Amino acid sequence: MFSTLREEFFDIRPSEIPKAVGLSVYFFLVIAVFWVLKPMKRGLIIGYFGEDPIQLLGYAFDGAQAEQLGKVLNMFVAFGVVVAFTWLVRRVARHWVIIGFCAVFGALFAFFASFIGDIDLLGAPGVWSFYVLGDIWTTVMVATFWAFANDLNSGGEAERLYGVVGLGGVIGGFVGATVVSRYVQDVGREPFLWSLLVPLALIAGLVWYIHHREKEQVGYDPCCPDDDIDEAKTPNAALEGAKLVLSSRYLIGIAALLGVYEIVSNIVDFQLGVYVEDNIDSNLARDEFFGFVGQVTSAVSIGVQLFLTSFVMKRFGLRVALLFLPIALFAGSFGFLFAPSLLLVGFLSASDNGLNYSINQSAREALYTPTSKDVKYKAKAFIDMFLQRAAKVFAVALNLGLDILVAGGIRWLSVPVLLLIGAWTYVIRYLGHEFENKKDETDSAAPIEA
Repeated sequence: MFSTLREEFFDIRPSEIPKAVGLSVYFFLVIAVFWVLKPMKRGLIIGYFGEDPIQLLGYAFDGAQAEQLGKVLNMFVAFGVVVAFTWLVRRVARHWVIIGFCAVFGALFAFFASFIGDIDLLGAPGVWSFYVLGDIWTTVMVATFWAFANDLNSGGEAERLYGVVGLGGVIGGFVGATVVSRYVQDVGREPFLWSLLVPLALIAGLVWYIHHREKEQVGYDPCCPDDDIDEAKTPNAALEGAKLVLSSRYLIGIAALLGVYEIVSNIVDFQLGVYVEDNIDSNLARDEFFGFVGQVTSAVSIGVQLFLTSFVMKRFGLRVALLFLPIALFAGSFGFLFAPSLLLVGFLSASDNGLNYSINQSAREALYTPTSKDVKYKAKAFIDMFLQRAAKVFAVALNLGLDILVAGGIRWLSVPVLLLIGAWTYVIRYLGHEFENKKDETDSAAPIEA
């Protein structure tokens, strides 16, 4: 019986255990840092601009609305990050790129830890910068993690291993959110930022270990750039990923999948922000509440990742795994449309992120495994770092436009959510079919171009 359960839920071969555990711990650290940053950056921007709204185009944008403007700023920063990332991976081995990003983030965390306790000294530019920093951490470190993992695994390995790998991330989310929720009102934000230097050092060490172990196992460098081919193909780093995406229906489908999700998720996130701002007064209490939502999110993620992700991906395929999230969001948004409340929108947000960080992310990232190295790094960077932010900007325009036109009508944003979910399921149907075709080809041959 135990053997059957292990094969269904954790089908890992002995030789794969070090790689699976290493990647799982690596993802644990990345997501733990994210969930320490996320409630603090949201609490800071909502609290600061809630007391001093931005005056723009004749309108006052307070806390939750100001956060939407921050997402527009994130898109422009993300474009620069895409260019830098693409330029780096054409010239530098992938593990060194990740280690270099760890050093940069370490310096930035130390800088903000020195000032974040004095919000007047930090000022509006500092608040915006910290908000962008928290978002760029997710943009860079999650994207580089999955690109690194996809480089090391085939489609079949991904279906078996990504359940365990993703489990590390959802446990990390629970740990990070729990620590912030329980202690931020007692100790403030500064100690948390200083403490993040520890996981950064551990990430750098793990990446070094995983890279060199896999290099010894396969007999070649799995993350080494090919400068001659890269330079000959496309010298413009800003356009390289975009050209790869536009040349492939499969990659356009992946971009559409992520784009529709980001629009839907950001609408839900805005609904949550408005209800928190209207119902919770203290800045640190908002940090605490966002941390509590993170706890619930992580609890959902852990349960799904433990008992569903590997089982569903292996038994029913990626198509079924990718349908869990849109079905849950359809049910939650339908309920919020008719009975809006802080409790329900908190539950909706936890369901959204809980399923996205577990079964949805594991399945979506597995879509890249039967593609080339260029796709896994350059096209994926363009999709995850730029198109993802562009979709958020579209959601911002939708959120703020309806908020201005319909006073107190935040629940009506659930209507476009329900419509978008229809398009989402159509894209999933196409990608599921294409993935199976590509996986069958690459499991018996070298990775093909997308």
